[in-house]
Amino acid sequence: MDRNEAHDALASADATATRLRERRARPRTALIVLAGAATTALTALYGLAVQPSLPYAVPVLLLLPLFGLALYTATRPVLARRHRAYYAVTTAVGAGLYTVTVTVGSACFSGEPLWWWPGAVLCAAPFLVIAVLDRRAAGRAGEGAR
Repeated sequence: MDRNEAHDALASADATATRLRERRARPRTALIVLAGAATTALTALYGLAVQPSLPYAVPVLLLLPLFGLALYTATRPVLARRHRAYYAVTTAVGAGLYTVTVTVGSACFSGEPLWWWPGAVLCAAPFLVIAVLDRRAAGRAGEGAR
């Protein structure tokens, strides 16, 4: 491969990456924020209204938005530098926050709003962090395309 062919291949790869970033839909950020709101609502509902009468296996079902977030972050086709690591750490921290909130809350703070509301809001924090990272990446891609 000579120098011109390498230059053309790099230009083609850059154009493809730019197209993929541009096609990325903005509504995905809104869906991430809505999933975070759903996590907050479901966690608070479980802890405040439903938790004493349900078996301990039910909180696993409430992890569905977090599983969706993990799938979303794992399947991003083109990412800004280090975003895979940010996504992995953020999702793991979110799982840890949820586990602590539900486990400690179920054992010690059943039906206590002072535990469940802040815990539910903290469970939504990873969704907001990833939404902000996605927004910034989309903004940088838009600037690079100009």
